[in-house]
Amino acid sequence: MFKKNPARERTRVEKRVDSLPTSELLPWTENALYTIGRNLSSWQRTQNEASLEEARVGAEALYVILEALKKRHANERH
Repeated sequence: MFKKNPARERTRVEKRVDSLPTSELLPWTENALYTIGRNLSSWQRTQNEASLEEARVGAEALYVILEALKKRHANERH
């Protein structure tokens, strides 16, 4: 989906996710999903742009976490 760009600076979320053990990433995943759902529901009711932005940020965090879990899983299998 997204191509890796080695020259790209890692985001704060990427750095934080990389520093956490896998056991701590699962609660982060659940929190990201909750945040996305809560803010999308809020946005549907209020059309508040801030809610939509919070949902987007949660989705970005979820993507970073899932990519880290995928990478760790692949490294465990080799």
